[in-house]
Amino acid sequence: MSKGVKIMMFAALVLPAFITIFRIILDYFLGREMEWMSYSTVFFGSAVGGLFFAGPLMYTIFKTKEN
Repeated sequence: MSKGVKIMMFAALVLPAFITIFRIILDYFLGREMEWMSYSTVFFGSAVGGLFFAGPLMYTIFKTKEN
C-alpha cells in the first residue's frame, strides 16, 4: 500500500475513531447521557472531514518534508 493511501486511511478512519472514543469517555466521566446517534454523527462527520480536508493536507505536508 502506498504512503498516500496510508495517510488517507489514517485521516479518514483512525483519527475519527480516536475522537469518538474520547468523546464517549468524556461523556461517561462527566455523567452525561450516552446518545449513540450523536456519536455516530461525530464519527461520520469527522471521517468525511478527514477524507476531504485533513488527509490531503497531511499528504501534502508529508510530500513537502520528503523533498
